[in-house]
Amino acid sequence: MSRPTPSEPRPGPVDGRLRTLVPLLVGFGLVMVYSASSVLSFIHHGTSTHYFTGQLLKAGIGIVAMLVVARVDYRAWRLLAKPLLWGSLVLLAVLVIPVARGWTAEINGARRWIVLPGFSFQPLEVAKLALVAWMAATIVRKREKLDSPLDGLVPLVVVPSAMAFLLLIQPDFKGAALILLTAWTLLLLGGVRWRWLLGLSAAAVPAVGFALVIEPYRMRRLMAYLRPEQDVQGISYQIHQSLISLGSGGWFGVGLGSSKQKFAFLPAAHNDFIFSIVGEELGLLGTLALLAAFLYLGWVGFRIARRAPDGFGFLLASGVTFLLVTAALVNVGVATATLPTTGLALPFISYGGTALIVQLVCVGILMSVSRYATEDRER
Repeated sequence: MSRPTPSEPRPGPVDGRLRTLVPLLVGFGLVMVYSASSVLSFIHHGTSTHYFTGQLLKAGIGIVAMLVVARVDYRAWRLLAKPLLWGSLVLLAVLVIPVARGWTAEINGARRWIVLPGFSFQPLEVAKLALVAWMAATIVRKREKLDSPLDGLVPLVVVPSAMAFLLLIQPDFKGAALILLTAWTLLLLGGVRWRWLLGLSAAAVPAVGFALVIEPYRMRRLMAYLRPEQDVQGISYQIHQSLISLGSGGWFGVGLGSSKQKFAFLPAAHNDFIFSIVGEELGLLGTLALLAAFLYLGWVGFRIARRAPDGFGFLLASGVTFLLVTAALVNVGVATATLPTTGLALPFISYGGTALIVQLVCVGILMSVSRYATEDRER
């Protein structure tokens, strides 16, 4: 049997920090989903465990998927990238095609879910991962052409822009913004020159302004962020209740399971605003510990990316780490009124099926890259 060549390093063990931290986050998320959803679950389903058992099932599926992905050579994602991308574009198109309305669900005025017999899923979550894999593979393949806009840069801009356009039609402004921000970050990490990145940023400014203006509710949310005290019973109600929840917790919280805001005062307490329930029940110390856990996850993820044996592994690991950490920071920013209100789940903690499973697949990719880690090197 021949020895592995330097370009084909022998796989080692999975990074132990990921193996410990992520199950702890998922377990903590299950506890908080039960606590935050028990009242709502009893009101709507006659049992306090409806949402908890659903989340437990999805966490189990996600953990199995994570372990399987961790055992697969991460370079397989280079072959899967293009089929995943085209599949994601088709799924996003299904959401906005009128003839496919029977396969989609409208929630709060937006069509973001495809509904099939027995289950439903959110294509955006799959699209984010597909975009990261495709851009990582394409940037590595076109690295010598990145200074040539037509041959190298244009496809890397057109594809995420098409995704963002399909998301805006749903409408899903935050999803479109996250897709474009992820693409911009990968271009930066991939070595695209600053003059092109600044040009893309400048071009995005009027597009963002137009997207805000054409949907009145987006402007109302922006004004609620700028002047949250003016309509606490209307557009600012959710963030007002979130701040009450966080403020009620003090340093040490009112105790696990003892939240009052979850009694239908705080909307989306078990998903988008679960961080507020953490603050109420576990206090400022609990929220700081959770935020520290996500920052530590980001440090571990980017360190794994830095030690990847090739450019594709570096960009792939960086991309999935960026998705996880950015979602966490945006969720915390919304809950604390640091950012305008937008529906973005807290990774591993918030209630949700598609998001949790894809997040655990992202961790599986990080684990796979960590198995081939080398010493830090210049890219």
